[in-house]
Amino acid sequence: MTRLFFAMQNDRQKGKGYGTIAERLAVDYAFEVPGMEAVNADTLLKNERSRRVLEKAGFQCVGREESFWYYQKRKNG
Repeated sequence: MTRLFFAMQNDRQKGKGYGTIAERLAVDYAFEVPGMEAVNADTLLKNERSRRVLEKAGFQCVGREESFWYYQKRKNG
């Protein structure tokens, strides 16, 4: 399993769409280069900004546990 983590450390750069762009580029790469069929993601329940980024990048919520939301994006979905 390969894991990738995005974090905007500079508050002045948040809210400008950089996270969404990075997420889309990473997913496109995962589908095209190694030929993955699906990409999974998770975020803390309290992290609304991360949830919005995932949803804007085309991820669908597939579950929730005590502390996390779980998302997935399929290659042709």
